[in-house]
Amino acid sequence: MYRKTFSAALFSITALHLCGCATRHTASEAAAAPYTGPRITLHAAPGTNAIADLSDERTTSAIAFLNARRAELGLSALASDPLIAKAAQAHASYLEVNRAAGHEERAGLPGFSAADVTARVRLHTQTAGASEVFAVYGGQRAPALPIEEIFDSPYHRGAMLYDWGRAGEAVASGNSQIVVVDFADPQPAIGATELVAYPYNGQKDAPLAWQDIEQPDPMGPDTRYRGAILGYPITLSGGTNAHIELATFDLRDPHGKKVRCQIAPLTAADAGRNTAVCTPFSPLRPHTTYSVRATGLLTQQFGVANAPFDLEWSFTTSAAHARSWLQQPHA
Repeated sequence: MYRKTFSAALFSITALHLCGCATRHTASEAAAAPYTGPRITLHAAPGTNAIADLSDERTTSAIAFLNARRAELGLSALASDPLIAKAAQAHASYLEVNRAAGHEERAGLPGFSAADVTARVRLHTQTAGASEVFAVYGGQRAPALPIEEIFDSPYHRGAMLYDWGRAGEAVASGNSQIVVVDFADPQPAIGATELVAYPYNGQKDAPLAWQDIEQPDPMGPDTRYRGAILGYPITLSGGTNAHIELATFDLRDPHGKKVRCQIAPLTAADAGRNTAVCTPFSPLRPHTTYSVRATGLLTQQFGVANAPFDLEWSFTTSAAHARSWLQQPHA
């Protein structure tokens, strides 16, 4: 049996070093100033037709994989930047030599380059802001495409669908396989009254399941679901300054039966998070079309505040999950 050996800290996204927090508003403020602005809509997703060649997009680089997903969603491509890749490689090496887990580095330890991702990227190129995702695999199991498993984790997915302009990737392979992707240069592209759904409207190959290894845990703190195989997390993401609060999330199968789904709780630390999550308690069924209706509020720091949304879309799942580890028990 293979076991995934992620540390909990590995799935926490580094804080963005730019102004990305949304202003909080109380219920009384919202009542005093009802929203009269434009309607909140889903960002149009062109689907797989937007990808010129699907033959090897799943087996090439992490950035190629992400650009394929972004193309499906109608988002701009990330430019692969060798200078940012140097920052990612430095942190991958630091994690490897120190057997560390985290986005920060400590001065004085072997391989130290800079304390945080923005400082590391700025050693090689100027940027207004930066972010990072990474994962560490140990033992016998290493996924064929680690970035796919990182993308499955909903808050990491939100970071990778963010309005970044450039990215660089690195892999350190020693006793553990470490994959690091750094992002730089916010380039606002998602409209202030748009949200990006994933799985997206009309998608035909949505994954079925995911192992809950995200930190913070979208199922809530101190739950029994940590490490469990759950349904594939469904996300709504906004642009550079978006904050999304889900009020209701209705997920139904083709017979109209409601599928239990956990809305990720918000904490004080979530004020700048641009992604809202609902995770089904059980894996989704293969070759099944699910319908979604999500309601809530969208706030932009420099724009709309407490804008209500009521969005509906549907997606169809893929065949039985190809990742064998999802079919195996985990300690």
